[in-house]
Amino acid sequence: MISLIIIDKDKFQYFKDDILEIEKASFPSPWSTNAFREEINKPVSHLWGLIINEELVGYICFWEFAGEIHLMNIAVHPDRRGRGLGRYMLNRMIKAGISKGSQTVWLEVRPSNLAARKLYEKTCFRETGRRQLYYKDTHEDAIVMSLLLHQKKEHLRGVGRTLHRTCLI
Repeated sequence: MISLIIIDKDKFQYFKDDILEIEKASFPSPWSTNAFREEINKPVSHLWGLIINEELVGYICFWEFAGEIHLMNIAVHPDRRGRGLGRYMLNRMIKAGISKGSQTVWLEVRPSNLAARKLYEKTCFRETGRRQLYYKDTHEDAIVMSLLLHQKKEHLRGVGRTLHRTCLI
C-alpha cells in the first residue's frame, strides 16, 4: 500500500534516519537534521513522507504561501527510483495546491540533475530563469522553473493521467 503522510515533529523523530539516508544518497550537499527541523517549524512549510508497506521510501518538502508553492526538496530512495514515485509526490503536491487556490509552482534545479529536469518537464514546468552560482558546492547556476496551475486545473483528471498530449499529472 502507498500513502503520503504529513511529517510533523513527532513523525520526524521516527523517520529521521530514513529521511537523512535518502537525502545523503540523493544530493551533493544534503540537508542536515537541523535543516529538516527548521522546515517542520515554518508555518508555510510542508514535509510529506511517501510510505510503501510501512517503509518510508521518499519525501517532498514545499512551501505554500501567497497563492504560490515553492518546491524545496524531493527525493526517492535510490532502490525505488524509476517507478514514478517522484512524479506521484509532485502530482499530489500540485493537486493540493490547486485545491487550495494556488496559482503557480516554483522550483530551482541543478543543470546537472537531468533526471529531475526530465520529471519537471514532463509535468509541464518551464524554465523561467537562472540564478547565478546558486549551488555553492558545485558552483552551478540554478535553473528556475515554474508551472502555472490555473492552466492545469481544468485539465486535471487524476494522478498519472495525461494533460494535453505531453504533460503528465
